[in-house]
Amino acid sequence: MHLPKTILITITMIVLFGSIGLLYSKSPENFYFKDQTQLRHNTRTFFHGRKYFFLRSGRALMILQSDKADVGPAITYWLFDAGTPSQSGKKSKAFNFNRESGSAFSSALRVIIKDVPFAPFGERTSVRWVTEDNVPMVEGVWWADGIRVTERFAGLPEKESFQRSIFLEGADLAGEVEITLRLMMPFGNCTVHGAVLSGRAGDAPVALTASAGYPAQFNAKEGSVEIGPIKIHPQQKIKINSFLLLQLPAESQSSAQIVTRAQALLKNGDAVDLKRAKQKWASMSTLQTEDKVVQEIYDHARYSLDNFATEDGRINAGYLQYGSEWIRDGSCTALGALMAGNFEMARAMGNHMLTKMITEAGATMIGGAFVNPDREQLDQMGEMLHFLRCYVDWTGDESLIRQNRNKILAMIERPLNPVFLDETGMVHNRREFWERTFDDAYELIYQTYVILGLREACRLAPLLGATDKVERWQKVADRMLMAMLSHPDRALVHEGRLIKRRNVTGEIADYFTGYGGTVYDCPQKVTLHHRLLPDATQALPIAFRVIDPHSDLARNTLEEMEQLWNARWSGGGYCRYNSSGEPNQVGPWAFATCFIMRAQHEARLFKKSRRALEYLHSIPGGQTGAWLEEVPATKGTTQWDGFITWSSGEMTLFIIRHYLGLRFEDGELVIQPALYPGSPPLTADIRVRSGRLHLQINGSGAIKEAIVNGKTVMPGTDGAIRLGRDAMSGTVVIRTK
Repeated sequence: MHLPKTILITITMIVLFGSIGLLYSKSPENFYFKDQTQLRHNTRTFFHGRKYFFLRSGRALMILQSDKADVGPAITYWLFDAGTPSQSGKKSKAFNFNRESGSAFSSALRVIIKDVPFAPFGERTSVRWVTEDNVPMVEGVWWADGIRVTERFAGLPEKESFQRSIFLEGADLAGEVEITLRLMMPFGNCTVHGAVLSGRAGDAPVALTASAGYPAQFNAKEGSVEIGPIKIHPQQKIKINSFLLLQLPAESQSSAQIVTRAQALLKNGDAVDLKRAKQKWASMSTLQTEDKVVQEIYDHARYSLDNFATEDGRINAGYLQYGSEWIRDGSCTALGALMAGNFEMARAMGNHMLTKMITEAGATMIGGAFVNPDREQLDQMGEMLHFLRCYVDWTGDESLIRQNRNKILAMIERPLNPVFLDETGMVHNRREFWERTFDDAYELIYQTYVILGLREACRLAPLLGATDKVERWQKVADRMLMAMLSHPDRALVHEGRLIKRRNVTGEIADYFTGYGGTVYDCPQKVTLHHRLLPDATQALPIAFRVIDPHSDLARNTLEEMEQLWNARWSGGGYCRYNSSGEPNQVGPWAFATCFIMRAQHEARLFKKSRRALEYLHSIPGGQTGAWLEEVPATKGTTQWDGFITWSSGEMTLFIIRHYLGLRFEDGELVIQPALYPGSPPLTADIRVRSGRLHLQINGSGAIKEAIVNGKTVMPGTDGAIRLGRDAMSGTVVIRTK
């Protein structure tokens, strides 16, 4: 018998939708948390509307993921060992990674009402930084039926411990409702120890407990804790604390230790001691302004910076991407920590780099390894020396220099080796700043950082016991700058603009071939013509004042940089170099945008600088302090993205050095604010050595006068205020014209 086609279709649809309805009614948990589409999107790093927040406790790193798209719960997290950079290079290496659901199944909170598990829905979920007694925490607010749910996450001073506070409010209830909360371990097959659930996530012991005052049921096989029933009335507010603990390093710890730690946290309940955290954050630098963009860029960057590095100074230069370490990334991140007043982090990072990432011959680490001379990054000496000089000036601590004298001297001398330094007075090799390998050439940014590094070495020479080398270092730096600007046939200036690179044979390095692409839709794969110019690094000699930021050379160079704004996209941001030369990541880069923004601000191109700052605030990193390396402009590059700690360091550096205008010259603190025209009054509490500088600025404009600890001080001919070595603490009130 053959049924009519319309009847067959009807029967098929009834069976199909009936099956889906049966699945949903019997297992809404699986329907929502274990969908394959959700898995694919949960494990991608870049996704439109997705934001990430970093929290750390000891070596344990929690990366909170916030989603707007309806591809699973809106608040999930990933757990890593921050002391093992390679592990945090991929989500699939996270302790709580699951092949069925990514991290969603184990990390999302459920509020269960009549067997229906509610989880945060992206369109109606808000996630942001908040502070309690100046301690940063991440807060998510969402709705479970008529109940407003607030989750607040914090890394605790007790190492490898996170607190998740859950606030329930019957904000839109018409009557009493009975609910149950469900928290999950990363995996099942756990063990119950009273009110503590323990197990393993990968190699790491992990434990979960909650201080609720309500009945709690532990499911060892599933790895869940259910709290309830909880009866909640209209407008009633309830708070429940839960604690998630890891034991790291994983291979050297036992499960028994973590249970003891969890029981101690449970005993304290709501009275978990945050005194150490409060003291730490109270010591850091702060600013207060009604300019929301400036305020949030600085605050969010400093919140994230503290969570990037372990207490012994290790970082992953590219979380969820590289899983490795560079001297350049470490130096620039540590410099950013200084600008946040986080001296302890800066010192730990400096010590780690000096002891673990530099050879006795002065070679510097690149991507966790040391490479042959033709591929060394000759900028790394200058970045490290610049950080070290700033560290001494800001903290007054000379021990890093004195304890590592021999390595520092070797690092200073390395680019002066004839292998790199030739008769022109400039350094050369085949590696360029962005790590591609071309013909042997002089790279502008290598000259810039070697010049900067040698100048910093001259300032540090007394601490290095190397005053006899100062004259030579200064001569090499001066000659290199002169050659860079005016060598007869190798100068890195052309038609009144700085250029990125010139081959040792004399021709400008611009059009190139033979460098293969890495993703299917990148320019290197699909087009025939590829250029190097312009390049964002051309802005750095201006940002560092190696050349006069008010000169025609600077202005012309910055005008050329505009080719990098919205190069192959809309929405703003500068790419790192001419997009036609991209082998993979086409799109605007956060720290490349910072390079240009810093130079624009030094050149007093405030409209362009403000445009760049507002762009950086508008993308997800502006709300979280953790910026993706770049915002992809093609499909293939969405698989490459990760978080560059350097970008956050650039943000705090911009605010303190360029916007507030704080810098050291010959050991004296110089103040020369460059607020945006029309900016409101600003106050800042800046950590300087063992004291505090309380800075008040009444608005934008040139300095009219300053009141320094009650005494009137007039600006110098350059418009700056200079504080004597004994006047770097107290109150400075700046009145502008």
